[in-house]
Amino acid sequence: MTDTIPIPEDKLIPRIKVLSVGPLLGQAIERIHYEKSISTLFDKVYQ
Repeated sequence: MTDTIPIPEDKLIPRIKVLSVGPLLGQAIERIHYEKSISTLFDKVYQ
């Protein structure tokens, strides 16, 4: 799961890992600003 919507502590299950999307969004904004490709950010997801 991502940290885009907060999950109360009492609802968390030990098998679920919450990941931050902040770094990914930051890189995407920077690449768009400098007119670079953002598709490379998703290469790791689909490998």
